[in-house]
Amino acid sequence: MNAGRVLATSTSRNVVSEVTRDIVMRTSDMYELFELGRSVGLERQRNGSMEMLEAVVRACSDEQEHLAGALALAGGVFVATQNKHARRVCDALVRRQNGAGGPSMLRVWCELAPYIRLPNIHEVVAEAERMCDVSVLGNLAPFVSEQSVERVASAVHAASVDVLLRMEMGTASYEDAHRVVCAAAGVAQHLVDGTDRGLDRVWALVSDALASTHWASVCTSSDQIHGDVGRAGSEDYRRACTALVSYAQRQSSERADAMVNAVFALQPCLRYLPRSSVRVGRGREGAVLFYMDLLEHMAGQLATRTVNALVMPLAVRYVQSVERDWFESAHALILSVLDAGHAKVAVWYARVVLALYPQRINMDLLDISFTAAIRALAHSSSPELSQSCIDLLIARIDECAASGVERGVRRRELLCVLASQVASVPLDLLSFVMTSVDEHVDCEPLWATRRDVVGHVQDTVLESAELERRPVLASWVWRMRARVDARL
Repeated sequence: MNAGRVLATSTSRNVVSEVTRDIVMRTSDMYELFELGRSVGLERQRNGSMEMLEAVVRACSDEQEHLAGALALAGGVFVATQNKHARRVCDALVRRQNGAGGPSMLRVWCELAPYIRLPNIHEVVAEAERMCDVSVLGNLAPFVSEQSVERVASAVHAASVDVLLRMEMGTASYEDAHRVVCAAAGVAQHLVDGTDRGLDRVWALVSDALASTHWASVCTSSDQIHGDVGRAGSEDYRRACTALVSYAQRQSSERADAMVNAVFALQPCLRYLPRSSVRVGRGREGAVLFYMDLLEHMAGQLATRTVNALVMPLAVRYVQSVERDWFESAHALILSVLDAGHAKVAVWYARVVLALYPQRINMDLLDISFTAAIRALAHSSSPELSQSCIDLLIARIDECAASGVERGVRRRELLCVLASQVASVPLDLLSFVMTSVDEHVDCEPLWATRRDVVGHVQDTVLESAELERRPVLASWVWRMRARVDARL
């Protein structure tokens, strides 16, 4: 009969005590002792022989020379049973323990940390750093003090950079990246529960750790990262991202702007990529993708200088990318920038989306993007720039008509986009846009196209228009429908 079986079944206190001391003395793998304690605890609890279980724990408490082993065994018993006596013994052994107890004890500390306060947690973290064990750092991160979490975040960030470099050399695995993501999620817990004071550096380090391993979240193989595939990433990744966004949105605009500048300093590729046409590795491209997604949520907090110098160059690089993820993220980022009132890019963006239609974007996306540009200009009191955008759209409609290309579907869709602008243009341009729509509808030879444009305005545009312009628009639509019906 092996020693573990004796501890789980013996009815003799003396035998249990002697075997406990012998196991603690002879076993060098602390996690093996922890697992033994857990299995013994569950077996004794199932049999109802808690008296013998307390004998095991008491023998651990009497141990003087092999404190780490005694703590590992008693800790396994406590985690399995939540026994109060085992808890007291563990607390006492932790106070007596000097140092981390060696590399094999690290996993035991991770198991005990959620239940027992660890006075030596900084020594444990130092041992994990020495062993480069990022999994242990992540498990312990939620339990270190706010004053010490930056040290853990720095170690996790260093591990992420190592994974990124090894990925570009072809030696990193998805499991390596996943371990870093789990560790980053542990550190990010402080961003949710913390006081927000002095955690900006932690935010930047966690952001860059996730960015450096984001290549693993955009994989397409169904057998990678334990089935958690696609840009949504694993549950740990989503939890960390939620913490980052939540923390950033709680800050003032000045502080959020400084945080973004800090992450651009951590990740040099964010600065050199927009100025270069060189194709870089998937790892760096993944980092840029992560930051475009993150900045989408922070555009409203950023200074104009930061948007123009740092954010927009990233979006410009990928706004016509053939890669779907980068293409979508770039456009989502630009829409957020426009929504935040940064109208400087509006005319340029109107040109871009018109050029991308219909090969890369459909009518709905064109409508959303073009309208966002017009609204940004309307809020910035730039009627002449709004006029320029409307002129671009009208020229595109006339181009289709003149050449006869896509006369049916494409012309109808472009006319609907033009009609949508009556809800967004500055009031000074409202009359011009309504007149332009009237002229194009009246000249349209296809009755179905005329009907669809009127229906689009009546069913969609009127609902989104401001109250002050709805009476004018309603009267206009009524007159236009009367003219269309008269030509049946």
